[in-house]
Amino acid sequence: MTNESESNDGTGTDGERPVASAGSDPLTESDSRLAAETSVDVDPSILHLSPAQREARGISDDEVREKFRSVLVYGTDAQKELGDVTLPEISLDRTTLTSVDRHPIDLSGATIEGLSLEHTRVTLPIVLDGATIGSLRLQEAHLEAPLSCSDATITGPASCFEAKFDDDVAFDGTTFEGPLDCDEATFRDDVRFDGATFDEEVTFRAAECHGDSNHLEDNTTFSGATFRASATFRETEFGFTRFDAVDFRAEAVFQEATFTGDAEFRETAFGALADFDEVRFGGDTAFDDVAFHGRADFRGATFSGGARALVDDASFANATFGDDVTYRHASFRFVTFAGADFEGIAHFESAAFDGDADFPDASFDGEVDFDEARFREDADFSNARFDGPCVFRGCEFTGGANHLKDDVSFEDARFADDVDFHDAEITSANFVGTAFGGTIDFSRCVVSERIDFEAHGTDADAFVDFTRGKIRSGRIVQPAEGWVRYDLTLASVGDVDLEAERTRDRRQLLDYFRFCRTEFDEFDGHTFDFSGHREYLDRNSWSIHDFDEPPADAVDREYALAMTPEVIETTYLKAKQSASANGDMKTAGEFRVKRQRYSRRKNLETVRDSEEGIWTRTKNLGRAAENFFLGVTCGHGMRPMRIGIMFAIAPMAFAIPYLFDGPLFETGAEGVYETIYFSYISYTTIGYGDIGPIGPVARFLAGSEAYLSTILAALLVYALVKRSEL
Repeated sequence: MTNESESNDGTGTDGERPVASAGSDPLTESDSRLAAETSVDVDPSILHLSPAQREARGISDDEVREKFRSVLVYGTDAQKELGDVTLPEISLDRTTLTSVDRHPIDLSGATIEGLSLEHTRVTLPIVLDGATIGSLRLQEAHLEAPLSCSDATITGPASCFEAKFDDDVAFDGTTFEGPLDCDEATFRDDVRFDGATFDEEVTFRAAECHGDSNHLEDNTTFSGATFRASATFRETEFGFTRFDAVDFRAEAVFQEATFTGDAEFRETAFGALADFDEVRFGGDTAFDDVAFHGRADFRGATFSGGARALVDDASFANATFGDDVTYRHASFRFVTFAGADFEGIAHFESAAFDGDADFPDASFDGEVDFDEARFREDADFSNARFDGPCVFRGCEFTGGANHLKDDVSFEDARFADDVDFHDAEITSANFVGTAFGGTIDFSRCVVSERIDFEAHGTDADAFVDFTRGKIRSGRIVQPAEGWVRYDLTLASVGDVDLEAERTRDRRQLLDYFRFCRTEFDEFDGHTFDFSGHREYLDRNSWSIHDFDEPPADAVDREYALAMTPEVIETTYLKAKQSASANGDMKTAGEFRVKRQRYSRRKNLETVRDSEEGIWTRTKNLGRAAENFFLGVTCGHGMRPMRIGIMFAIAPMAFAIPYLFDGPLFETGAEGVYETIYFSYISYTTIGYGDIGPIGPVARFLAGSEAYLSTILAALLVYALVKRSEL
């Protein structure tokens, strides 16, 4: 072995002159110095010998390393062509690698036991295409020229920890048989790992992949790469990036990474956990046709999108989520999940959608949770399929400026299980053709503009709970088959049309609607109109506070209010006020009659309550009696014919006791005709004087007749006036 201090290649005592010290540059030396350096023996022939040939000639590994250094720094373009050579481990740590020219050192197809450039500054291009390298150590190296290592094989560990790459870096097609560490590395220009294979763990924690010089292409690409072990890109900064058709067979962690440009993950497969928590996507992002076989986490992720208005800022079209997926507190602009398949639980709690959110034809096999999500533009769930429980509790569907589209559409969507819209706020919604199979909870839901409901149930017990909800306007249509019941207890209903798809079914519409203490005139200019349902109401005794349950109904429903007489009385009072506001006096009058009937029942309940005071019970007994009398005589003003007939035949009832005759009933009338005549002149207070009451009972009855005629006449006038208002 040749001692470095005694080498005759002009390197000096330390054997390092061909490798310039930090801060020096051979190209700026004096002509005499340059002449001396270029006279160094750079014959690369020993580099082309096989290890066996070197051993046979007694050439040591250190001599090979020194010759390689000389060729690297002083060699000509031809001398730097070292393709297919076999080299021992090359260590050029803690130096500055410069050259008399800018020709690359070409090691294409070479076999190198290891290459170490730790803490080294490299100013010339290095080509390792197709090479086989035992280990690659670039910790804290600074490569100012391109590095090409395509289709290479690195059999040992590779480390670029805190390395800086100022120019292009290419590892496309390369196989990394050992772990790869690029933590905190900086790639200032394009870096390619297309088609690369990573057999062991890969880490790019806090790396920077900017690619500032290229705004037209992708700056960082892993297209078609295969990660057989875990890959970590935590806190990495990317510019324009491609991870399309990548095969992640183990965990892929991108937590808190930043993508300032477009990011493409099309057709990528994630075999285990895909962690994108708190990731910031500043450009357009595409996860089209991606397969997430493990859990996918996008908690707190931000999809800001680019400036292109024709492209969705984030796309998960036709993606498959084979396990649970989480978008809790994620933020989107325009996003599409068209045709996506969610096979596990889908969490979208508190997610914010600032642009259109499209879920058409999406399928949700498990539970779906959009609890308190915010949809500030249009949301489209048309033709979506929900097989598990679905929660939209507290959601806001406020919509955008496009008044020609519904702010949220579930047109032709299918809910096989329970769905919860409790406390949701909706500007306008479309539920035309929607199918429901479980409990449908719209309690406290507020529809500030309009809703179109033409839903059908997949079983006979389909039930929409709109308790305490608010609907300003809209349309609820019962389909040809699969009618749905609607509970509007304590709800506020404005200008809402109730219709049936088949005209012949309209007469039974209100059998499927329950109004209980419902407000009908809360919205100015939008009052519910009962006039279109008179046929049903008249046939059904003007009843609206309950609906028919299916004949074989086994469900023990719990309603928000018990059906007490007081509750029902208030229900018909509000219905009467609504009908009056619409000028429908006929309906208003009928509802007044229904209200009085339940008012009487309420008073009688108080009378029967032993805990009430005597005076209270007595007053309510009087009110009940008065109510009963008005109901029997004139139907609370709605039955003038009844009071008219009663007014006409009342004297006939008094004529009967007069026929008893005798001292108590004596009137001076003889025979039936005169007795009836006497009863009528007493009733009408005419009193011609030819006949008069003589007996004490007859006098009492005659006075009672006169008093009764006054009351009945007043009631007749009251009923006629009320009738004339209809």
